[in-house]
Amino acid sequence: MKAPSAPAYSQGDTDDEAVQDFTAVLLARAQAEDLRKPERTRLKLLASVAAELQSGVARSALKVAVVTAKAGVAHGTFYRYFADIRAATEALIEAFAAFVRDRLEGAREGDPGSRERVRGATLIYTRVFRANAPLMRCLFDLGGEETAVSKSLQELNWQWNMRMAASIAKRRAGGSGGGPKPPAELLPVAYALGGMIDEFLTQLYLRKDPALDDLADDEAAVADLLTELWCLGAYGEVRA
Repeated sequence: MKAPSAPAYSQGDTDDEAVQDFTAVLLARAQAEDLRKPERTRLKLLASVAAELQSGVARSALKVAVVTAKAGVAHGTFYRYFADIRAATEALIEAFAAFVRDRLEGAREGDPGSRERVRGATLIYTRVFRANAPLMRCLFDLGGEETAVSKSLQELNWQWNMRMAASIAKRRAGGSGGGPKPPAELLPVAYALGGMIDEFLTQLYLRKDPALDDLADDEAAVADLLTELWCLGAYGEVRA
């Protein structure tokens, strides 16, 4: 994704607990001493939009006046950075998608494709999803629209799934059975498994299905369940 105005966020930006809340990540980034004032102001505006969405305000109900008041800037300042509230929301979700990608890429424990590596990434994703459920809803909604930002989000999704397909191909090649398949042939598998995880977390944290209430507060159990299903779907067994 080519989005120079959306900075990358690594695990080192804040501590491991606070990093899950993207509003807090943006505000922490805005305090960096090496930032110029315009970028600091932009980040504060994005954090204000994020805070509104996280509080339950619908995307269609966002107001520039409320966003600027919460950011502590003049109303007219908003338009130096964004054409309208939709543009600000799209910029926020692009930055959030990059944050999610970078957090997942930071899961390095265990060999690629191993249960340990899969569980590490799944646990991070579960935590980020739970802490930022309204932003995840916006990400899914914007990703399904025919806009420039949707193309960027789809590109990010494709890149991640290609990595997963490559990991599955490499892991399968090390096992018994037929010869290795090229990652491109396993891309549908990666999409299907990723879609399973998204749908489960949507039911759990967005739709709040009462049938899943017992799991809602147990992120580790959620990660264990989804890891087992992912490994079974990718490899036909749960490998170490």
